[in-house]
Amino acid sequence: MSQINVNNIRAKDGVGAVGFPGGINVTGVATATTFSGNLTGNVTGNVTGNISGNVTGNADTATSATLATNAQGLTGSPNIVVSSSDVTGIGTINDLRLESVSDKITVSTGNSPSLAYNTGGGNVAVVYDATGPITLTVTGVPTTADFNNRAINFSVIVRQGATGYACTSLVVNGTSFSSAYTVGTSTCITYPGGTVATGSTTGYDIFNFVGVNTTGSAADITNYNFLSVKNGDFRLYA
Repeated sequence: MSQINVNNIRAKDGVGAVGFPGGINVTGVATATTFSGNLTGNVTGNVTGNISGNVTGNADTATSATLATNAQGLTGSPNIVVSSSDVTGIGTINDLRLESVSDKITVSTGNSPSLAYNTGGGNVAVVYDATGPITLTVTGVPTTADFNNRAINFSVIVRQGATGYACTSLVVNGTSFSSAYTVGTSTCITYPGGTVATGSTTGYDIFNFVGVNTTGSAADITNYNFLSVKNGDFRLYA
């Protein structure tokens, strides 16, 4: 086995790169400013820049390998299996197909349930032991341009007692919407046939709200019209 000790190897013109038509085996560390071609094997360290093509193999979080948070341009047909994912930012998917879905709920007692839209508070509030009309407060609905042309949904499930109470008021990002209509304003809740929902007694009621952005701009919460329907009087019989 022979060994060559040199600092640099260039093509015979003194400028170009050297070709290895039969391949090259590197048992140590290979360092390059750029890489073009197919790569098979394990990669440790940081990967930055754009990746174009197919990526196969495992990304092991127990190793020092990190996928740069600014990775862009992943193309091809990768089959990516993720056991769990926790996304705290915005995820945009053109075609989302889910096999199983569960909604997170926020349980409240009293008349003032609240949901934090942008911090994982869920879209469903469950209310026990209400003593009066119920107002749902929702905070954190995005007002930036990337939330334009959206519809938002909320539900309030009420376990009723001897007196039934309805959820007919919303406060969204500090703006109040109620069942009381004022001419010339959009900050009201509309109901099928114009009949405002009422609460049942000694059972469960579900008050559903859909906010439709009528102008497309998310900058102003008053651009939403809220439609509401009640599914109610759910009871258990012996």
